[in-house]
Amino acid sequence: MATRVYLFLEEEDFKLEAWENAGPEYKRCIDNHRVAVRPGRNLNHADIEVQCDDAGLALKFSLCDIWQEQSSMLASMKQSVVEDVQDKDYDYWDQIPPFGVVELYRIELERREAATEAEVTAFLRLVEHFLSKHFMMYVIRESEIQSIHSYIIDWSNGNLKTFTHDGETGYRVKTYY
Repeated sequence: MATRVYLFLEEEDFKLEAWENAGPEYKRCIDNHRVAVRPGRNLNHADIEVQCDDAGLALKFSLCDIWQEQSSMLASMKQSVVEDVQDKDYDYWDQIPPFGVVELYRIELERREAATEAEVTAFLRLVEHFLSKHFMMYVIRESEIQSIHSYIIDWSNGNLKTFTHDGETGYRVKTYY
């Protein structure tokens, strides 16, 4: 697991991985895919493009290491953590890690008409699995996910927490790898 974007950029073998018993739509996304990772404006940023030619899907997005960039978003995220064990929303794992937290931005999904809903769902779940493998938490502003909003909600598997930053809803997704 890369804990910083600059460490992530040093890795050489980027690929999507499916889990055992994954359905045929996952296999179709895995069989002929490419993950291109390029440095962003500095070592705390990266540009990523994931393509699955067989399904006619591509997802482009950028990452920012919000701890290294000392983002003001961290304060907003911390305010959303429920610390009271008596609160119905309390979650033992609901914390902001001190590293390995990235923001996804400039998110763009390209989809050919032939791509089925099952393939889109599988493709985006594979990307989520990829992110979870490499980072401890990722955050997304609602304005950045218009084209994939419903899929992001499905990604969370109960790990999605909301927060407000600069008057906008944000989502933080914790991982357990």
